[in-house]
Amino acid sequence: MRLSFICEPTNNAYYRAIVPMRALQRRGHDVLWPARFGDDVPLRELSSCDLVHCYRRVGRRGDLRGLSERGVAVTFDNDDNFAAAQVSDGGSGLAGHRYNNALFREMLKAAAASDLTTTPSGVLAEIYRSAGVENVAVIENRIERSMFGFGAGSRHDGIVVGWVAGREHRVDLERIPLIKALKRVLETHDDVRVLTVGVRLALPADRYEHIVEVPYPQLLKVTSRMDIGLAPLADIPFNHSRSNVKLKEYGSGATAWLASPVGPYRGLGERQGGVLVGDDDWFAAIDELVRNARRRRRLAKRALKWAKVQAIDNHVQDWEDAFQAAIAHVHAKAPT
Repeated sequence: MRLSFICEPTNNAYYRAIVPMRALQRRGHDVLWPARFGDDVPLRELSSCDLVHCYRRVGRRGDLRGLSERGVAVTFDNDDNFAAAQVSDGGSGLAGHRYNNALFREMLKAAAASDLTTTPSGVLAEIYRSAGVENVAVIENRIERSMFGFGAGSRHDGIVVGWVAGREHRVDLERIPLIKALKRVLETHDDVRVLTVGVRLALPADRYEHIVEVPYPQLLKVTSRMDIGLAPLADIPFNHSRSNVKLKEYGSGATAWLASPVGPYRGLGERQGGVLVGDDDWFAAIDELVRNARRRRRLAKRALKWAKVQAIDNHVQDWEDAFQAAIAHVHAKAPT
């Protein structure tokens, strides 16, 4: 296959476009790459492809339609249920809610006009199908084993409890008493430090490190500094359609994890290197792993083993099969 893509310049674009394309190229397919991350391949070059994959770029619907008219298979991907999101680029309150709904309607239109829609969430896939989108494939997010820091926990003093959390997780903090639990952990254990990426927490500055943002290629360099990775999720509709990739990120850094039994984390546990935690049980869960170094190391070992199995090259056929089916669909509907 001759492939290319259009995507948002975000970390999630790696999981939904760049990482799969790299794996498909290693599998022998021809991929047209932009000059740099954030740029687009010129439209005239995209016209020579068998398939063009679009991650969230609803503003390019006209170009995607033009490619489709030229016989190019077009696939569309979105990994968040914006209709249920409580954080918005359109402002707060009613204005933000309207903005998110309008954005999701545009995504539904892009999905309906595509030959295939992909998403990492079965819940989100059902939302698309109920809206009349016919061809939907659920394909999980995967990590690359070649990523810097994969499998290499970094040496450090004490125990680091970490959380990689985008701004949407502020809603989780409103519903889960995580900060209270972490303050109690710090008061109980002198050798514990806390590290967060994204969301800033109100914790003692001398034992807390906050990193505003980490580019995807450097992510495991940060998670490998953690001994315990946190993944709290409030039981709200938006979180039901999320991906489980955060636990794979922790596992790839040889980090044991604690997660809420919500959405993508349901059904995961010790075999995957972690423990599911109720909303009011975060202190007890963190405290137990801090005290029990042997169990913490055992979970970290299992997390890494699971992450290796979950790596993209073990599952790239999911993308290959979906893309080949989309191309076959285009060829089948073309005039003889």
